[in-house]
Amino acid sequence: MCADQGIIGEANPTFEGRWGAPFFLIGQAPGPAERETRRPFSGRAGRELDRWMLRAGFHDPEEFRRLTYIAALMRCFPGRNRQDTGDLAPPPAGIANCAHWLDAELGLLKPKVIILVGQMAISRFLGRAALEDRVGKAFGARPVMIPLPHPSGQNRWLNAPANRDRLARALALISEQRSNLAG
Repeated sequence: MCADQGIIGEANPTFEGRWGAPFFLIGQAPGPAERETRRPFSGRAGRELDRWMLRAGFHDPEEFRRLTYIAALMRCFPGRNRQDTGDLAPPPAGIANCAHWLDAELGLLKPKVIILVGQMAISRFLGRAALEDRVGKAFGARPVMIPLPHPSGQNRWLNAPANRDRLARALALISEQRSNLAG
């Protein structure tokens, strides 16, 4: 079930990655920019994610993308909300419809590190909890799961200094994992 362009069933799945990528990033769903470019995190949130990954020690955005398979809970754009104040959250049925793809990719690729972006992805893998209880910590061993807030400009969570510190800790954890893979 994709609501891409308002038509149920029209799917333009968006994902990107290479076989053997040690990192696997899981987001919520593509936005309108990703629907057009067919590249995950290619809009404004993607530019912020790129800045975060530079802080995490990747040399440039292309290195990050070369080492990271990027997918989402829902593979197509769920649409704009009626008030045009942002994108719709992926509906449970859309996430359930796409779950087998995500589970199969994780099983085949066996990433060393899973980066969970946003509350929906974090909840899917770690259960429901406040971002304050998740961001800045690592979970599991292989794969290691590292939660991040969503890099959307509409996300006000990072307005709090303590939450910016949590993000910095999370990026340091990603940097540590990147260093471990290189060494």
